[in-house]
Amino acid sequence: MLLRAKYRVGPELKFLANLDMMHLMNRALRRGNIPYALSAGFNPHIKLSMGTVLPVGLWGEQEYFDLELSRAMDLGEFMLRMKESLPPWLEIKQCWEIGSDLPSLMKSINAAAYVFVLQAPALNLDQWHAELLARESLPVASRGKKKGLVKDLRKGIYKIELLEDDIPKKVEFWVSVGEPLNVRYDELEELLLDTGIEKKTILDVYRSGNYVMQGQDFLTPSEKVK
Repeated sequence: MLLRAKYRVGPELKFLANLDMMHLMNRALRRGNIPYALSAGFNPHIKLSMGTVLPVGLWGEQEYFDLELSRAMDLGEFMLRMKESLPPWLEIKQCWEIGSDLPSLMKSINAAAYVFVLQAPALNLDQWHAELLARESLPVASRGKKKGLVKDLRKGIYKIELLEDDIPKKVEFWVSVGEPLNVRYDELEELLLDTGIEKKTILDVYRSGNYVMQGQDFLTPSEKVK
């Protein structure tokens, strides 16, 4: 049996590295007596596949993992056992049974949304937003493998939204991830700083969602399994 789960990583765990998150999940699966499947070979491991890596320093509202079980299990029972085994800052929100022919999370997720929480900045955010959208290029120094090169984020930013009803203010970027253009959150932060946002006004950054972009539509990995 294969299942896909959506979970929330609270800000209390934002400094966990990806390997630490894997170890945490593995311990919870063992503690909860989940009938997980193991890989073959001399060093078998739990068949757990995490989605796109959550960068150290960020927390996430909608993260995903796939898990292969050795036998069928009630999904409600799975969620209950995981709740009892995980720390309170990591919560399984939903889960679904999936088919073996479904592409992996790493192959299917090609977009993400990042939210920057801002203390009231000195500049006019509405004007800043309009000017940013009007620019034909948004160059920043690359933070990925090609450090030192200038990277144009324009083609990789699909939407920039001001969540104006919130206090403090929030700016949400919907961006491309993976190939051909991977937009990192720290490159978005650099863009903010280059366009007039002061670093001291950035109170928090988190990933609000992971998506499968098809045409102009942003589907969640959960929608892809229904």
